Amino acid sequence: MDFTIKGKTFHIWSWKRIVYTICFFMFCLIDQRTKTGSGREGYIETFRNMTGSIMAVILLSHCKWGEIRAHKLPYLLWTILGGAVGIAYVVGVTSFDPFVNGRVSAALSVVLTGYALIHTVIRVAVEKKYPVLEKKFLAVWGVMMFLMIFSRSDYIWPLCYLVMFGCFYLTDYTAEEREDLFQGCLNGIILGFFVFQGFCCVFRPYDNVRYQGMYNNPNLNALFYLEVLAAVFAKILYVTKNRCSKWIQLYYWLGAGVVLTFELLTIGRTGWVVAVLMIGGFLWMICKLKSYKKWFKNLMALSLCVILTFPICFSATRYLPPVFHHPVWFWGEWSEGKVHSWDPWNSEKFVDIDEYLDAALGRIFETFENALEHSPFAMKAEAAEAQTEIPANKIPVLRSDQDTDTLLVRSTIYKYYISQLNLTGHPYSEQGFQLHEHYWVGHAHNIFLQYGTDFGVPMMIVFAVLALWSLIRLGKTYAEKKDPAAAAAQLFVLIPVAFGLLEYSWGVSSLTITLLFIAWRKAICDGE
Repeated sequence: MDFTIKGKTFHIWSWKRIVYTICFFMFCLIDQRTKTGSGREGYIETFRNMTGSIMAVILLSHCKWGEIRAHKLPYLLWTILGGAVGIAYVVGVTSFDPFVNGRVSAALSVVLTGYALIHTVIRVAVEKKYPVLEKKFLAVWGVMMFLMIFSRSDYIWPLCYLVMFGCFYLTDYTAEEREDLFQGCLNGIILGFFVFQGFCCVFRPYDNVRYQGMYNNPNLNALFYLEVLAAVFAKILYVTKNRCSKWIQLYYWLGAGVVLTFELLTIGRTGWVVAVLMIGGFLWMICKLKSYKKWFKNLMALSLCVILTFPICFSATRYLPPVFHHPVWFWGEWSEGKVHSWDPWNSEKFVDIDEYLDAALGRIFETFENALEHSPFAMKAEAAEAQTEIPANKIPVLRSDQDTDTLLVRSTIYKYYISQLNLTGHPYSEQGFQLHEHYWVGHAHNIFLQYGTDFGVPMMIVFAVLALWSLIRLGKTYAEKKDPAAAAAQLFVLIPVAFGLLEYSWGVSSLTITLLFIAWRKAICDGE
């Protein structure tokens, strides 16, 4: 997109890149709102349903007005039918969705996705226009989606994702559109980081030693930072490959240091481990662009960026919110122990650097102590002593004083969910169990076990195959073509899989799963 001022022509982003940037920023906002809402005001439903509308915008951006006019009958019929049903749904009364704003969002998503589906069917079935496909990968993906849809699970999102991302994979974007989509994805995620952290520096006091940022759980915050880190790493690869200005390269290197600093502030062990894996992958990727002999130099440069940015980020997080004296809480956060507007800037409720270092080092030492104290055999024996047979899910399995033994808790959770695996999955009402009298376990703390519980063992196996296959395929693509988009896609696949081995990384409309399905296009569409 060019514009001229006083005879000087300036080139800025295309309008599609701007639209894609806004769309991916909205994916970040959807992730934050659905994970921090109370469920009592309709925000979760509204933003969760909005995922369909955003994907429809991305799909319809490829559509031209002339194509609609050439096949206007199905669009006209859908406008009448979809509009009538949507209005009836919004004004009707149903037992499962009492919030009007959620109804409006769902109806809009269905109507827009319907237009995108019509356009895709016409392009593929009538005009025979679709990208070159890796048909084996697409077939396995289709099998996974059908196993999810026809399982005993009561979720409807697999059907929605089949339609949305099926259309996405079959849309023959031009090379320019794919570049705009790639850059818009990275820009939108990075924009989300700037907006979220800007909000935090004003309204979110640092009063929890494990920094929560824009979320009400430090693990969810750590997961968001990992997605941002993937976007920044992809930007570094892009500007390095294209030999951009040294200042632009420095900007993104320092940006990686900033994101890693905030990842450190979450004191999330799983997040730290995944970040280390991502750093290892990034060093391999950037060495493919330069030289393998420079891996240590790149590691030292990244470490230096963290060292330089840590004091600035910590100071901004600790000292800027007290200037404005207007804390904002999300669901479940308010308590007397939190910082309030009347608390002075030097209140003991704020986390200082000594408290942070004690907590961070303490969790590291605790990890090693647990590992040394419990061998795999001792872990099994201790869990068995706590309860030799898995009881009914309402009866506590452990005593409350055993809650501090991390390995015992995790092994008990995994043992229970493994015992519940079957071929067709379970509805949500049949899941979960009482770990001890004060803690109900609502998910498996492992993405593979959770999907196996939701949709059955066959789906779990197919999902694992797809995840591993896509990681290998995307890695080979990057090694051959030095394509930063393949690198970004590989990192987006790695995050929910690696983080999800120990923590929650899934959920409909979550940023991690949305980016996972988007990244799979790079593995499905051969030649891109």
